[in-house]
Amino acid sequence: MQLYLALAGLAGLATSPALRADTTVVFAGGNASATVLYDRASNILSGLSVVISNSTIETFTGTLASQPGLGNVTIHFVLTGAIGGLQGVAGQNNVATATGAALPPQVAVSSAAPEAVGIDPSVFTQTKTLAVPYAFIKNPASAAVAGITNLTQRQAYYLEGAAGTLPVSFFGGSGTNLIYLVGRNTASAVRTEIDANIYYSGTLATYTTNSSGQPIPDASANPGQSSGGAIRSLLGVITNAIGTVAAQDIKTFTPLAYEGVPFSVANVENGSYPLWGYERWLYLNAGSQGAPSANQLAVINALLGAVTDSTYQATSSVFVGNFVPLSGLQVYRNADGGPINSLLY
Repeated sequence: MQLYLALAGLAGLATSPALRADTTVVFAGGNASATVLYDRASNILSGLSVVISNSTIETFTGTLASQPGLGNVTIHFVLTGAIGGLQGVAGQNNVATATGAALPPQVAVSSAAPEAVGIDPSVFTQTKTLAVPYAFIKNPASAAVAGITNLTQRQAYYLEGAAGTLPVSFFGGSGTNLIYLVGRNTASAVRTEIDANIYYSGTLATYTTNSSGQPIPDASANPGQSSGGAIRSLLGVITNAIGTVAAQDIKTFTPLAYEGVPFSVANVENGSYPLWGYERWLYLNAGSQGAPSANQLAVINALLGAVTDSTYQATSSVFVGNFVPLSGLQVYRNADGGPINSLLY
């Protein structure tokens, strides 16, 4: 009897929820696909609770029903910039989560390749998840930019470097109003990828507003906005301006054609619309200090499977029209902003 009770006690200890090792994973990086990440995290976790600091910093907690041994699973998203995410994983720099914890990230989410921003790619294991399109957008309610429907490469180049000094007529509109740029900051893959695609490497002439709502050059330490929502908000105030966003952040605004080709997923897929980049998940190679543990990899792979699920990518309103499935691409490129080559020949 005593032996039976001892064994029963040990069995109870082995299955006790209190003794299961809870699992925490931190994703840092860009917010171009934030809606997909949040949607898929909500899908894979049962008993979900969410803590929101803002639209780019959120924490999801629940359990993975198929893997109870992972205990309570917490996924922190700190999506304040792709470049910062890459640097954070490479250097194991703590990031501030929605719950107030300061933790090193395991995964960087970035549509800018490490080598495009001066980071050694050899330290990472990388997986491509989707393609992110980018766009120049305008306020559809603004008469000041009504005549601007397209940007050539040269017009886009001059917009980024000389906004605020060029009239609307330079961009195909009519009148003498100056056109301003509301761009993303250097922490953003939107900035890196658009610059790479239009071959721009200078100082960005991006604008913000003063206390009276008038456009002024952004003189902050890292000029530009940290999210697509901030871009749209400023375009609502600076109505004679053009902004730069990832496709998920176009919302009710109007994307401009580029080199005569309108933005659409189909035009990205066939290679005629070039403003796009591959989104990657990157984590440190196995054996490196800071590489994900086996339990963390289980969570990462569960979320990866949910994001790349072909049915989801083909049918979800969160995904369709905003992102491009890799399986739909008829083209490829070997470098950010590099030549586009056909997969069909």
